[in-house]
Amino acid sequence: MSFKENTDIVFEHYEKKIYDQKQLLEISRALNSTLDYKYLIDAILNICLAQLQTLHAAMYLEPEIDLGLFKLEPQSIKGFELSVEEQNYEIKIDSPLIHYFEEKPKAITMDQILLMDSLKSIPDITYLRKMGAEILVPLNAKGKVNGLLVLGDKMTSEEFLEDEKEFMTTLANLAGIAVDNARLYELATVDMMTGLKIHHYFQTKLKEEMDRCRKKGTQLCLLFTDVDHFKSFNDTYGHQAGDVVLIEVAKQVINAAQRHHIPARYGGEEFCLVMPGASEEEAMVKGEEIRKAVESMVVKNPNDGTDLKVTLSVGVSSFRTTDRNNKDLIERADKALYQAKHSGRNRTICYKD
Repeated sequence: MSFKENTDIVFEHYEKKIYDQKQLLEISRALNSTLDYKYLIDAILNICLAQLQTLHAAMYLEPEIDLGLFKLEPQSIKGFELSVEEQNYEIKIDSPLIHYFEEKPKAITMDQILLMDSLKSIPDITYLRKMGAEILVPLNAKGKVNGLLVLGDKMTSEEFLEDEKEFMTTLANLAGIAVDNARLYELATVDMMTGLKIHHYFQTKLKEEMDRCRKKGTQLCLLFTDVDHFKSFNDTYGHQAGDVVLIEVAKQVINAAQRHHIPARYGGEEFCLVMPGASEEEAMVKGEEIRKAVESMVVKNPNDGTDLKVTLSVGVSSFRTTDRNNKDLIERADKALYQAKHSGRNRTICYKD
């Protein structure tokens, strides 16, 4: 090889390094620009898919703090075809695999793992191989492993280069910190029982959306929901059954919400949905969608396993330029909800003067 050819290769190598560093800088900015937990996970996986040219990616994270295990995030499976049993597979934090990554927090291929007597036969590796994993990358934050990226083989069937593994290791470190920050933010703003945003967060976001409406002339609607006869339900079936109902109703509200909507717990069994940009007609359609979903759901009584059913009343109000504060918009939604309750329940009513 001539001196010029050798020099060209060296320059090409460093150009690639500089390009990768610029990429990581942009990725770092993107990951740290949001505290939306689900959006963040999706963004990390999409970056992995594009960077490594693979069609398969998934992420194991701790479902709850100090739970002592990692599970697949439901929305984090891209490309892998897994059964329900496989999706529920748990990797314990005290697993030899996690201990290995705590000592050597770097991306590693499955071929490299299969050369290690201490890892190649453990159940976690057997499962991950069956899943189709080709490279594993630990997520790190505050000196500990807080997740695991699992990636499939390349579309080109080529081997993973050392530069690619280094890139993924650095990316996973950035991702680990971003995920940790998002998890802490979520814990501070989410009602742990229902998964809905807490009251203070709701009030803060509602004020922001109302201010936006005043400045830009956009629309905004608010839904209030309340489980019908909930006090009687609790007295009859007990508070455990009541909690199960609230969790299931909250799921219907969350499932119906679009990404820019804000589902929140106003208090007790009263849930709400802030709908930026929505007209009254659109809000009424959404209210009916949630009401019908609750009406058709069946909840198992935790005490004896019997089927339980509930219904929901929904009140809708829309932003007015004369609204002075949150209270005005909330009061109208509450009045519409009161009207729905007192005109037969299990219905959606929009506030009218």
